[in-house]
Amino acid sequence: MTINSNQRKQFLLNELKRIGYKPNEIESLAKKTLYEIEMLVITAKCERGNDIETYNARMAIEEEAE
Repeated sequence: MTINSNQRKQFLLNELKRIGYKPNEIESLAKKTLYEIEMLVITAKCERGNDIETYNARMAIEEEAE
């Protein structure tokens, strides 16, 4: 199963809603780029003390090369 950028963006917006963002804030965020929304979610979760798992493609390539 693959996830396209629109699905990812919708998932992240739902995460912001779950975290406590208001619907009018989420509507204005929907216009931002996927990267900006991901950074906002990561920042919000870090402020709450939740563990964040991020995927860094460059790190994966370096691990495969070893």
